[in-house]
Amino acid sequence: MSDAGHKGFGGERRSLLLVGTGLIGGSFALAAKQAGIFEHVVGLDSNPQALGQARQLGVIDSESDTLDAGCDAVCVAVPVGDIAAAVQEAAVRAPVVFDVGSVKGAVIEALAPVPPNYVPCHPIAGSERTGPAAASASLFQGASVAMTPLADTDASAVATVRSYWEAAGGVVTVERPEEHDERLALLSHLPHLLAFAFMEVAGSAKSLDGAGGGFRDFTRIAAADSRVWADILHGNAAPVRRYLEELIGAMRGFQAAAEGANGELRARIDAAAEIRRAIDLADS
Repeated sequence: MSDAGHKGFGGERRSLLLVGTGLIGGSFALAAKQAGIFEHVVGLDSNPQALGQARQLGVIDSESDTLDAGCDAVCVAVPVGDIAAAVQEAAVRAPVVFDVGSVKGAVIEALAPVPPNYVPCHPIAGSERTGPAAASASLFQGASVAMTPLADTDASAVATVRSYWEAAGGVVTVERPEEHDERLALLSHLPHLLAFAFMEVAGSAKSLDGAGGGFRDFTRIAAADSRVWADILHGNAAPVRRYLEELIGAMRGFQAAAEGANGELRARIDAAAEIRRAIDLADS
């Protein structure tokens, strides 16, 4: 790398190693460079095509085939099942390491002991689109970013990573890993599981011609990356199963109401609609 150029975040020229150049990692790299957090981003990816595309699109500035890239920080943006190994290796080579995985408990359990300079993170933003071409510097503007540091996590590492996300536009919250995984099981992981299962049923139909907006809205997330989501659902299987069992009970209740008195069914629909409208009001 050349030493010429602008001064970065905090007045210092800083570099980032991005491990995984897809949607989330690529978006962080673009946002970080735009905000002046890092001047130079080095990319590492097991997919040579993705790495080349990331370089061509300006998501990264150079390429590496090793985690020993001499950077100031490492962002691990790989599928959940690969995070622990990457963090373990990167933590002995960089001052600060953080990830963007949607599951925290499974990663922390696989790491034990957890390196003190590793800060578990999850930006709650995304798209069904994948790859470097889907990356956007504005992805995290106003988005919630969960940080789940442990008791032994270095406080300065936490403060540093928090400053990265806030400069990238994120709204940071701090919670325990188990709280995060329980919350995301309901708000993200279960909806994806339902979309995948529904499309399996819908795919057996003779024709999907005439599918309206509701169908498209409900199934949009079913077009997600299978590698990413298989790892997420496997890594957070227990909380997802608990909510799935509760949902199955609710669905059976709705079906029984549909076969019975119309008033009960309307009452259940009204109650569900009221909850949804309250969310819309809170977001407005």
